[in-house]
Amino acid sequence: MKILFQDTWLSGIKWDELLPPAVAQQWHKWINELQCLKDIRIPRWIGFSETSDVTIHVFCDASERAYGACLYARHTVNNFAEVNLICSRSKLAPVKKITLPRLELLAVLLGIRLLQYFYRETNMHSYTAVLWSDSTAALSWIKGDPNRWKTFVCNRSTEILQYTTPSQWRHCTGTDNPADHLTRGTFPSQLPSLESWWHGPKWLNHDSDAWPTKDFPSHSQPSVEVESRKTESRSFYVATTEPIIDISHYSSYTKLLRVTAWILRCVHNCKSHLRIIHELNCNEIEKAKDYWIQIVQCQCFSAEINALKEGRPLQKKSKISCFNPFLKDDYLRLGGRLQFSDIPFDTQHPLILDGNHPFVHLLIQHTHIRLHHLGVRIVLSELRSTFWILRGRQAIKKALHKCLPCKLFKAKCGMQIEAPLPSERVVPSAPFTITGIDFAGPINIRCLKPRDTAYIALFTCATTRALHIELMSDLTTDKFLLALQRFVGRRGLPNTIYTDNATTFHAANKELILLWQTLSSAKTQQYYAQNGITWCFIAPRAAWWGGWWERLIGIVKQCLRKVLGRALLEEESLSTVLIGIEAVLNSRPLLYEEESDDNSAALTPAHFLSGRKLTAIPSRLENTRLNKIYKQQQDLLDCFWKKWSKEYLLQLGSFHQVRNKDSTINIRVGDIVLLQEDIRPRHMGKKARVMNLHQGRDGKIKSCELRVNGRNVTHPVQLVIPLEIDQGGKDVGNDIKCKV
Repeated sequence: MKILFQDTWLSGIKWDELLPPAVAQQWHKWINELQCLKDIRIPRWIGFSETSDVTIHVFCDASERAYGACLYARHTVNNFAEVNLICSRSKLAPVKKITLPRLELLAVLLGIRLLQYFYRETNMHSYTAVLWSDSTAALSWIKGDPNRWKTFVCNRSTEILQYTTPSQWRHCTGTDNPADHLTRGTFPSQLPSLESWWHGPKWLNHDSDAWPTKDFPSHSQPSVEVESRKTESRSFYVATTEPIIDISHYSSYTKLLRVTAWILRCVHNCKSHLRIIHELNCNEIEKAKDYWIQIVQCQCFSAEINALKEGRPLQKKSKISCFNPFLKDDYLRLGGRLQFSDIPFDTQHPLILDGNHPFVHLLIQHTHIRLHHLGVRIVLSELRSTFWILRGRQAIKKALHKCLPCKLFKAKCGMQIEAPLPSERVVPSAPFTITGIDFAGPINIRCLKPRDTAYIALFTCATTRALHIELMSDLTTDKFLLALQRFVGRRGLPNTIYTDNATTFHAANKELILLWQTLSSAKTQQYYAQNGITWCFIAPRAAWWGGWWERLIGIVKQCLRKVLGRALLEEESLSTVLIGIEAVLNSRPLLYEEESDDNSAALTPAHFLSGRKLTAIPSRLENTRLNKIYKQQQDLLDCFWKKWSKEYLLQLGSFHQVRNKDSTINIRVGDIVLLQEDIRPRHMGKKARVMNLHQGRDGKIKSCELRVNGRNVTHPVQLVIPLEIDQGGKDVGNDIKCKV
């Protein structure tokens, strides 16, 4: 009830306003349960007299909302112990938030005051008292010296120890502490049957040997040490010389030099009768830079500068003794061995700076930005034309690591543990019950026009990984619905269809935008609704969520490029090829084939579709031209099957194998190669013949001379794709004519 009143007060409700629904519900529940209080029976005599063996037990507890204490009397008659509640008291936690250990200490103090109240009212001072708390922090404060704690804990610990000793305090668990009911709140309907409240924890009915141990943790807890008082303090008077300019307050090299230049001008105007009032010039900026160079050298190399001024050798532990430094115009410069070189003096003997100084960090940052955020090597080369920075590479790497634009460009994406596979992938279901749809194209076909385009619609089953391919002449809504109806007529009506998200289509070219408009059109949605199909999208820009259909699309595209090349087929021929590709992909093994003696067939998607692997369409046509076209199609499908099977099986066999890093490309004079070009796809690339090879200083082939369209060009081997694995030509070493 107290907590309810406090919540109402803190909510700022006025007297003539209605209570919030949550508070009103709690209030009505409490009012309705007041009648349950008549079921509570409290005995007038608890069963002991002045000759009984009586022990008083006080339990203390606190929560974030309230704290309280309850007092029990335990008496023993004929080796039978009985425990009864005598009195209790609770208080609300202060409105000003304090830590939970401090609230536990307030509960302990409330328990002490409740015990003293019991002694005064009953005049039973002779009874022994045992006090319990579930807070190890509060018990540790009581056990320790009060003077070592802060004022809050010290004052309350002193009052507690005024009436009790540390040996009277014991620790119990929170579940065994009946005072927890005071801090959490209990409704009247729960009180009659709340045995732990009326008679305390069950272990109080047993001998003291069965009680929880009285030992509790020491002062090493963080919640205990946080209240430690700093008893020792000393005052020192230190004379320090603060710099005129605190470089730590500047994040810009240019701003630091300009502020320094203005201060130097102010000093000049105060000393001279000729005042300078125009804008800062380059000479003043240069003087400011020289000022900071001297400051850095004096702060970092004061011992070396003094030794050089006095003509003494540098100490062996000096950081710059190996550089043979010298002083010129009070600047510390690098000695080196470039005195007779034809380069500027500042480059021969650059100024020595420490890479850990803040001024050097600003200098590196300024140079890095001036060089358009180039890397360590370029920045270091630029700086060494004037400065020699100790541990320069480490200092530059540290500065570049803090460069925000560079961090944005080099930042890596967040990693996350992969979620379990969705139920659509792991729960058995009929083929194509859960289907993913995607499109490929455009593909050039031979039609009435010199060249026309078509698109491929791919339907992938989430459970069996079966594939269904439909050829579409365009990406309009009507053509897509026709393809979908053909799919439904052959494979059945799916329950759920997954497609890419709209963001993916909007970020692509106009064909994909048209495709998105087709999928989201009213006619398409109406078809889905009439047939009970649920349409789902994957997350925006998360193409890997649809990996179970994207992988098959990639395989289909790759094999089409390799098999068809530049060939242009008619629409019917291309449709026949695609159906053959569908049969091949649906006959692929789904599991890794172990080497065994049995010749059992591998599990394929076709087993779920037809109970066996799909076979080629038998055909006997008498027309010579048709037979020739059909044979061409059969050859294409056969070539596709061989290539796909070989690549897929090799991929399965070498998926977990480490690639040989020492392998090299075997290119010989006379080989036919393919040129890798970004302006056209690989299957449309130019072919060339290797005319000559060029070897690098390491003895490896670096480039080659090629014959392309009647002219010779030179390409690096990284942009040359060999088409011949081996041929009976001469050795590579004997064909090399020049080196690069």
